Amino acid sequence: MVPSYSRKAISGWNNYPCMVTSHKMNENEMGYRGSKSVLVTSTVKEQRVDGSGCKKPLHLRCILMGFERNYQIKIPSKQLNKVYFSTQTSLNNKLNPWFITGFADAEGCFSFAIKPNAKSKLNWRTSPLFVIKLHIKDLAILELIKNTLTVGKIRLNGINSVQYVVESIKELQVIVDHFNNYPLVTEKASDYLIFKQCFEIIKQREHLMEKGLLKLIGLKSSLNWGLSDNLKEAFPNVAFVSRPEYNFKGIPDPFWVAGFTSGDGSFHLNIKKSDTNISHRVSLRFSIHLNIRDAEVLKGLVTYFNLNKSSNKFYQENQYVSKSNNTITFAITKTTEINKIIIPFFEKYTVQGLKSLDFADFKKVAMMIGAKEHLTIEGLNRILEIKLNMNKHREW
Repeated sequence: MVPSYSRKAISGWNNYPCMVTSHKMNENEMGYRGSKSVLVTSTVKEQRVDGSGCKKPLHLRCILMGFERNYQIKIPSKQLNKVYFSTQTSLNNKLNPWFITGFADAEGCFSFAIKPNAKSKLNWRTSPLFVIKLHIKDLAILELIKNTLTVGKIRLNGINSVQYVVESIKELQVIVDHFNNYPLVTEKASDYLIFKQCFEIIKQREHLMEKGLLKLIGLKSSLNWGLSDNLKEAFPNVAFVSRPEYNFKGIPDPFWVAGFTSGDGSFHLNIKKSDTNISHRVSLRFSIHLNIRDAEVLKGLVTYFNLNKSSNKFYQENQYVSKSNNTITFAITKTTEINKIIIPFFEKYTVQGLKSLDFADFKKVAMMIGAKEHLTIEGLNRILEIKLNMNKHREW
């Protein structure tokens, strides 16, 4: 058996000229040990081959594959045959720091857990956390973030999701330094400010005293979902802390836009019935959907892309930004603006992960529309085929 290319790369195989002519093994029958790590309210299970002693019958496997415990992500080995897409050519490449901030604005989470612990002096244990959770198809993005920041771990979270987690005080200092230098843009900036206060309390070991613990609980009341029912019951008289005021200060960098779009953006094709002979009309749509609390961010994108100047009509907010209940949507549908603004921008400041494939198809269809291919039966069928393999329908 000769290891596949992808697994050789992961395990550090160097093409040393030796070969195994036959080797039978049922990987499902091999022993494993599960190690659990509790993250807030979810349990993460890491499943791996136990090659700690390289004892038979695993000795040959260890020679072929290297130790699985040394893989960058500790997940079932069957997942290693999957292809995780990134526009980066190598994990040696690093992301622009503003890209990381933009992606964290879209997908990151600042949190800390407070749980009972009989071994602690105060009977409570505090754990600050920075987490990014994604579908496993975008594992490559997490690897690039980890490679750039040089801290944290990547863990399997369920069957089809992975998460990048930074939880040690030493490594969290790197996270705090990053977001101090490259500040968050959305409402999540308020979460970060609370998180940073909690981090400083724990870093100074003030949480080991009752006063510090109560201050942490007060801060947690304004972070994310607030206090759990158990904490409210255990600390009924805690003084809640007001959430820091959020003020949008503008879009800081084009790489922030690329990172934010990699998380929350969408490149979409619309195909509707028409009265023409082809019977369908093809249009393009670039959009970002957010909670209404981040309305200023999407209005800021209108200004950033100079869309108010590109329109022949006097700018009106609802041309690009629309509200519906508790959500707000930024959308560009004009073909001229997509061709002159959106496509050139993301050609220069690329999105990452599987979404980069959606952008490639989006650009391909834009070129077909420009060449009037969508007006032919053959062209329309080709566009329909592209649409059926984009976004959530794309295989990975």
